[in-house]
Amino acid sequence: MARPAKSVDVMSKNLTKEEYEARKAAEESLKGGSDKIKPPIYLNDKAKSIFNYIVEELKESGILTNLDVYILATCANAIVRIQEAEEILNEGLFEKDGKVKNALRVKESYTKEFFRCTNELSLSPQSRAKLANINIQKQLEKDDPVLKLLGGDN
Repeated sequence: MARPAKSVDVMSKNLTKEEYEARKAAEESLKGGSDKIKPPIYLNDKAKSIFNYIVEELKESGILTNLDVYILATCANAIVRIQEAEEILNEGLFEKDGKVKNALRVKESYTKEFFRCTNELSLSPQSRAKLANINIQKQLEKDDPVLKLLGGDN
């Protein structure tokens, strides 16, 4: 099974400058804007709060676009459902009724969905570390006086 494609900025594969620039341009042309990242109206207040929290925390990274609204909404909704299932489990952990069994099923299902969302949104510690390294590298290149003199400032 083939691996999912990665952004050119997080690839470990060495590309020529031409390959990198072509791939980067293609990614940027498909990226879309980031001026409409707002929680959908169908989310409840808890999910909207989580949605806004994730957006705020990822704002500096610059990775979110308008196209990510739906995956963000799915992620926020999954977190709320996991929390609701946890509340049910905490209330009646030793009860033998179907409510606890259903809560366990719901929690398991939404936990899987949450982890898929975290993968898509680069929310794992490994993904954040890669993004941090990319941001540091870009800042170093931006501040490089030699690159500035050569007209290569980004």
